[in-house]
Amino acid sequence: MPRPMLALLALPLAAAACGGSKHAAPATADPLGTVKAAFEKTFAAGSESVDLKANAQSSGQSLVVSGGGAVDTRKNSGTLKLHVDAGPLATSLDEIVIGQVAYLKSPLLAGQLPNGKTWIKLDGRAFAKLAGLPGSVLAQNPSATLKYLQQLKSAREIGTESAGTRYRATLDRSALPAAARSLSCYDVWVGDDGFIHRVRVAAAAVHATVTVDLSNFGKAVSASAPPPDEVYAAKGAIPGFGG
Repeated sequence: MPRPMLALLALPLAAAACGGSKHAAPATADPLGTVKAAFEKTFAAGSESVDLKANAQSSGQSLVVSGGGAVDTRKNSGTLKLHVDAGPLATSLDEIVIGQVAYLKSPLLAGQLPNGKTWIKLDGRAFAKLAGLPGSVLAQNPSATLKYLQQLKSAREIGTESAGTRYRATLDRSALPAAARSLSCYDVWVGDDGFIHRVRVAAAAVHATVTVDLSNFGKAVSASAPPPDEVYAAKGAIPGFGG
């Protein structure tokens, strides 16, 4: 599997740190203040359900990932059930994130792991390295990503859509750690309840875009590591993923 696919498997949880409701926000004379306040309120909720779609281009091939799950931004944990389409390849993938550790499970791995192993375990730094994304925001946990996105220097209102009021925000990159500088742009949709209910981010380095819709704020999220005897700890390469 090409490296950009690995990036798409990590982007959703990075994007999921910024969510909200499904109402249009009133027009405001202070777009930057509105977006900052929305980030703070969304982060304070602590958790949200996730519905996402991601896509990328690699050597002329279209890669699409869709699915959903839930994220707890206080515990830096979450679960996702994804469907992957990459030309002739179609498969599913389960992802569990607990802190800086990710667990992946997919039929694509069948027959390539040691007997009895169905999950691959790797930390965020290893995931970014294998995906060809050194220093990427993809190695960060959801709550850290949201804190980085609070480093705004400007925002402008695009207009009101069915998802809410859309803003295009610009980060002050000089104030961000290197790990957060791969985001090339992002849009947010703010509801009249003050939450962000949609975020769209792009990572130019891998020609990838992720759109995430969120709901169920504050609802308990369960994310547990798979049984140890079913886990293979990846160290140098992920079998079947072209690392």
